[in-house]
Amino acid sequence: MSFPGMASGADSEPSASTTQGPWTEDPEFVRIYDLENQGLEDVGFYLELVRELGAARVADVGCGTGVLAVELARRGVQVEGVDPADAMLEVARERVAAAEVSSLVGLTQGTAAELASSSADAALMVGHVAQYFLQRADWQHALTECFRALVPGGRLAFESQNPSAVDLELWSEENTRETSPHPEGGEMTSWLEVTGVVTDDDGELITCRAHHLTADGRHLTAEETLRYRPWEILESSLREAGFEVESVWGDWDRSPLEEDSPEIIVVARKPK
Repeated sequence: MSFPGMASGADSEPSASTTQGPWTEDPEFVRIYDLENQGLEDVGFYLELVRELGAARVADVGCGTGVLAVELARRGVQVEGVDPADAMLEVARERVAAAEVSSLVGLTQGTAAELASSSADAALMVGHVAQYFLQRADWQHALTECFRALVPGGRLAFESQNPSAVDLELWSEENTRETSPHPEGGEMTSWLEVTGVVTDDDGELITCRAHHLTADGRHLTAEETLRYRPWEILESSLREAGFEVESVWGDWDRSPLEEDSPEIIVVARKPK
């Protein structure tokens, strides 16, 4: 997941404001995220994967604003979505109600620990949710809870950005600045800057600050840190949790994972 772009240039110098706490709990940031993260390749990929797997019950871990959950429900799939951010879930609840699929979608504030044991044929982490588990212990716990929630033979699928393909020199205002419509009218301009990189045995922790200029004269900023784990570490953590790796791809077209692939897309199986 990348930070959402927001609002567009005022004539005078905008006033600066930094969101307090995670941007996922800021309703304005969440609305922009919701606008910019629709129609992406990942949703189509996971819809097709669930169809291929024949999964009738899906756990959507880190379900966000419910885009994938609703699309799955429209195809007759029972979905249980969990997310720790209530601001994200509020948008998801509205989306589920508007799509009239409430009978097929459950939404709970929390983590995979809230999922019932052996309740899902497939568990999904979409939108680079896997990278929000910054510490290895937290990531390992999430995998263990997903394993518990799956039926024997169930699959876990997720994606994580490939650290070997990251070029931090491109993550600058010059290269990321863009202007787009604001969901409440007018235009918004946004850009990113890297504010910190830490490397340890679990890979890189990269912190970015998102800048958003609003048409009403505000300069909003928020910071986010994501974990960039190499495939070798992802593989070992999956095996430690009890999973068997079935497939690994480097992009949404299911091309093989290469050093310069943008993504690491994984399907792993809970043994029967």
